[in-house]
Amino acid sequence: MGHYCHDVLRYLDRLSPHQWLLVLAAVIVVGLFCMRGFGSRSHF
Repeated sequence: MGHYCHDVLRYLDRLSPHQWLLVLAAVIVVGLFCMRGFGSRSHF
């Protein structure tokens, strides 16, 4: 697990500002889906 985290952190350290914006947008989209609950409550 530690080796995997080290590789991810090393990859994130090399990102350009444009790539950071893409990562931020992806995190926001995933967060919105999680907050919405993937529409599971709309059936109740």
